[in-house]
Amino acid sequence: MAAIPAATPRGVSLFTRLFLLIFACALPPLLGLGLKMMDTNADALEEVVRHLHRSIVGDVQRSVRVELARVEQELDSIGMILFAPGLGEDSTRFALAGSRVGALASIDFVTLYAPSGQSVTTVKAHEVANPQVPSRLEPVLLQELAARGHLVIQGVRVDAKGAPLLEVFFPITAVDGTVRGILGTQVKLGALCAFMGELGEKFLGSREAVFVVDRERRLVLHADPARVAAREDLSQYGLFAALSGNASFNTDMVATSDFHDGRQEMIGSLEVLSERGWAVAVQQPRAVAYASLSEMRLSILLALGVAALVALVVGVLGARRLTRPIRTLVAATQALAERTFQGVGEHVTRRGDELGTLGRAFDSMAATLDTKERELVTQTQVRAALSRYLSPDVVDLVVSNPDQLRLGGERREVTILFADVVGFTKLSESQPPEIIVALLNELFTFATEIVQRRGGIIDKFIGDCVMAVWGSPQSRPDDALRAVQAAEDLRRWVDVGNRRWRERWGIEIQLAIGIHTGPAVAGNVGSEKRMEYTVIGDTVNVAARIESMAQPGQILVSEATRERIGDQGVELVPAGERKLHGRTAATLIYEVAV
Repeated sequence: MAAIPAATPRGVSLFTRLFLLIFACALPPLLGLGLKMMDTNADALEEVVRHLHRSIVGDVQRSVRVELARVEQELDSIGMILFAPGLGEDSTRFALAGSRVGALASIDFVTLYAPSGQSVTTVKAHEVANPQVPSRLEPVLLQELAARGHLVIQGVRVDAKGAPLLEVFFPITAVDGTVRGILGTQVKLGALCAFMGELGEKFLGSREAVFVVDRERRLVLHADPARVAAREDLSQYGLFAALSGNASFNTDMVATSDFHDGRQEMIGSLEVLSERGWAVAVQQPRAVAYASLSEMRLSILLALGVAALVALVVGVLGARRLTRPIRTLVAATQALAERTFQGVGEHVTRRGDELGTLGRAFDSMAATLDTKERELVTQTQVRAALSRYLSPDVVDLVVSNPDQLRLGGERREVTILFADVVGFTKLSESQPPEIIVALLNELFTFATEIVQRRGGIIDKFIGDCVMAVWGSPQSRPDDALRAVQAAEDLRRWVDVGNRRWRERWGIEIQLAIGIHTGPAVAGNVGSEKRMEYTVIGDTVNVAARIESMAQPGQILVSEATRERIGDQGVELVPAGERKLHGRTAATLIYEVAV
C-alpha cells in the first residue's frame, strides 16, 4: 500500500509574527538607525573607491613589470644565442637570433652593439623593414648600462605607422661582470595600451581613466596610442599639482587627490614605479564614482531593517521555539560543509512556518548534494585514470556517454597528421637507449600539447612516429587548417628543442610530416574486453605515404587538405604530382612554406 504523504502543518507564519511586532514596537528605532547609517555611508563608499583605484594601479604596475621582465628575458636568451660557445660562425648565430626574433610578438628586431657602443649588426624578422637605430651609443648610456647591469629604457619612439615604441637597451655580461655586448630594440606598446583601456572601461567607465607618465610627466602608456606617440605633456594636469617637489619619480610614493579638470570634479590616485621613474595614474569623475550612493543607502536601509527586525524579534520574544531551529539549521549547515550531513530533526521539519519549510528544503538539498558529490567523485576518478591513456576529447566522450563503449564506429571526414623522426634507426644505433627514451618522451610530450592546443587528438605513438587526428570525436569547420598550424608549431618547437638536445646530448633531430584529409571510420576497435578508439581507412594510409615522401623538416599536404584550408593565410607551394605506393592515380602534393 502506497504511503500517504504527511500533511504540511498549519500555523501562523514567522513572517506574520515579525511583521506585527515591527508595527508594534520596532518601527521608530529602525527609522532612526537607518538615517544614521545613511549619513555615514559616504565615507565607506569613498574608501571603496580609493581601494578600487589602488587595486587598478597595482594591476598596471604588475603588468608593466612583467612585460619589461619578459623583454629582458627575451633579450638575455638572444644574447645567449649570440655569445654562447659551440654555435658556429657569426652568420649562423645571427640567423638563429633572427629566427628567435621572428617568433616574438612585441619585438621586430634586435641591434647588437660592441662594448664601445659601435653598432655591429641588426637581426630582424624577414618581413620587417630595416629599422632606424643609432649607429653609436652615447657614453652616458654606456656608463648606465655598465653600472646597472640590466634593462635601461631610453624613451618612447614612433614607428613608420605612427605607433608608439619603447626604446630599450640590455647589456650582455660575462661571468666576471664585464660587458661583452649590448642589445638594443624597440618594444611595441600596443598590447599594454589596450590593457590600459580595458581596465578603465571595465572598472571606471572610461578608456582614458588609466595611464602612465614618465619623470617629465609625458605619457608613456595610454588607451590612445596616438597620444603616447605625441608624447603628450601632463605636467599642468590637476592630478600632478601636488607633486611638484618630486618631479623625477625616483622614490616610492602613493598619492590621492581631488581636483578639477576644467569640466568637472575628479578624484584620482597615483603611485610611483620608482625603478623606472614612471608613475601610474587613475582618475574618475566624482559623479560617476558616487553614482551608486543613493542605491547603496537604500540597500543598507533595507538590510538594516531586516537585521533589526530579526534581532528585535529574538530579543523581545526570546522564545526557545524560534532560537532552537535556527541553531539546529546552523549546526546542520556546518556539518554539510564538512561532508557529514546529520539531518535537522523532526522538531524543525514538522513546523508549519518558514523555518519548517527551510528545514524540509535543507534535507532535500543535502540529499541531492550527497548524491551529486558521489557522482562527481566517481567521474573525477574515471577521468584521472583515463586521461593517462586517452586524449581529453575521448575521455569526455567516454565519461559523458558510457553507453557508447561498444565496438564499431561511424564514418567521418578527418584530417590525419603523421610526424616521423628522420634517421631514427641510425640515431638509435649511435646513442644509449636511455637517451633515446628521454628524447622521445620529451618530443611526444610537446607534440601532445601542440596537437591538443590546436584541437586535435593523439591517436597513437608508433615507435618514433606520431599519428594525430582532427575531426573525431569532435569536428570543426577548420580542422584541416588546425592540423597544418599544429605541424608548423611542431616544426618550430623542434628547432628550439634541438638547441637544448645539442647542449645536453650532442644530438639533434628533424621531423618529416605528412597531412591528408578524407573519409575514415572512427570508433572503437578491438574486442569487448580490450578496445581502442582510433580511425581506420584509406585516408590514414595516404597520410602515412605522404609523410614517407617528406624530406627532413618538410611538411607535405594533399590536394584534399589544401581544398579544405582554402585562402586562410597558410602559404602552400605546389610540389608536383607524386605516385603513392599502392595507388594507380597520381596525387597532387603541396609543401607548407617555411
